[in-house]
Amino acid sequence: MNINRLFKKRYFLPVIQFFTLTVFVLLIYGAIGITTRDSDFSMVLRNTNLSNLIVWSYWWPLIIVMAILIGRFWCSICPMELVTSFAGKIGLKLKPGGLLKSGWVITSFYAIILILGIHTFAIHRIPQYMAIYMLILFAVAIIAGLIWEKRTFCTYICPIGHLLGLYSLLSFSKLRVKDTGICENCKTKDCISKSNQYKFTGRSCTSELFPARIKDNRSCILCGQCHKSCTKDNIAIQKQRFAPDLSADIKLSWAEIAFFIVVSGFVVYEIFIEWKVSKKIIMAIPDWANHTLSISGNLAGTIKAIILFVLLPVIFFMIFAVLKKVIEKESWIRSFTQLALIILPVTASMHLLKALLKTTSRIPYWSYAISDPEGVKSADLIIKNPNLLNNDFLASVVSPTISFFAIILPVIGLILSFYVIRKQEHTNRYSVTISVMAVLIYSSIFLTTLILWRMT
Repeated sequence: MNINRLFKKRYFLPVIQFFTLTVFVLLIYGAIGITTRDSDFSMVLRNTNLSNLIVWSYWWPLIIVMAILIGRFWCSICPMELVTSFAGKIGLKLKPGGLLKSGWVITSFYAIILILGIHTFAIHRIPQYMAIYMLILFAVAIIAGLIWEKRTFCTYICPIGHLLGLYSLLSFSKLRVKDTGICENCKTKDCISKSNQYKFTGRSCTSELFPARIKDNRSCILCGQCHKSCTKDNIAIQKQRFAPDLSADIKLSWAEIAFFIVVSGFVVYEIFIEWKVSKKIIMAIPDWANHTLSISGNLAGTIKAIILFVLLPVIFFMIFAVLKKVIEKESWIRSFTQLALIILPVTASMHLLKALLKTTSRIPYWSYAISDPEGVKSADLIIKNPNLLNNDFLASVVSPTISFFAIILPVIGLILSFYVIRKQEHTNRYSVTISVMAVLIYSSIFLTTLILWRMT
């Protein structure tokens, strides 16, 4: 059935959202009380606990894959949208202020989760902490709905909002109107009418978008409400060639730029830790810093994350932004925007590779997670006998497939980056050279590492 016909059905998306809400509650329930202080034990427990295995090794990678290939369809079925919408019906309905609208709350929320949540308190390895994290997300969504109008959580707070928006610039699909003239001449404009803001279905856009003026995929979360509110049947999810939005004159905010800089550093780290040699290289600076400052324990993870995801990426971007600023005489934000957009395809391709690596490498744990959902007994058994995880299927089929994608994906990303450079407006050839240098250096980091890793 055509996706647009499904989106027009009154209860299609709410039913799926109720299902995902139920799944989220069960995942939280399956993780509560399952904890450990042993870091080695947590490395195995994260994969034997069924809830933790699903959330971090399959649900999260799937969101990344969906955003890159088909857009923000996760937002269509996300239970947070359902929860915050219900809360909004009875809330204070205050207007979000300038701070929320700036995008910095999303960037800060994501940085806190990444630096403190994952790399300080290991919420991705300890099921109990993961459950607390998911409960916090629900609480924030409800509180936001009770305080601010419309769907403020989804639009201005959701910690992965920028990520899904930026990656959806690459996708094969888009939500647009069929005829802009019909929208401009529409007298009722039900898709943005204030009278429709709090309907259960067929709401006017609560992301403050007028469908006829949507130019790229960043802001629309594909909630499907405008499909049902439009009386002219003029809104549709359409197919498009890959990554056309990157050729448009996109203006990123400082919050989006900062978000992407953090993500680019994170993706470098995620790929480098797959190989023990590259892991040792990338950890050299944070290990030196922690040793010099005599820092250990959880705080060492914080220092590591700040150096790898903030300090080093900022230095990388700043070097080329300064060159662009001096040579091209452009504004700082335009220089950083150009760099972010040309590096985006490579980053996304590597994030996609990491998703494949994670989901395939966790296959041997499924039998243990299903038979022992809590995962404690299975983790103890595997630690005592690591040979239990030997898997011929991974070695004979999955490994060669991963080797193929490890080479082809960064190449595709690099080609797309060159395409973006050609489409961008540059004042002189020196600016183009700077962009090419930035992309070549960034992509060569991945290519060199992946080739050497797969050869060993």
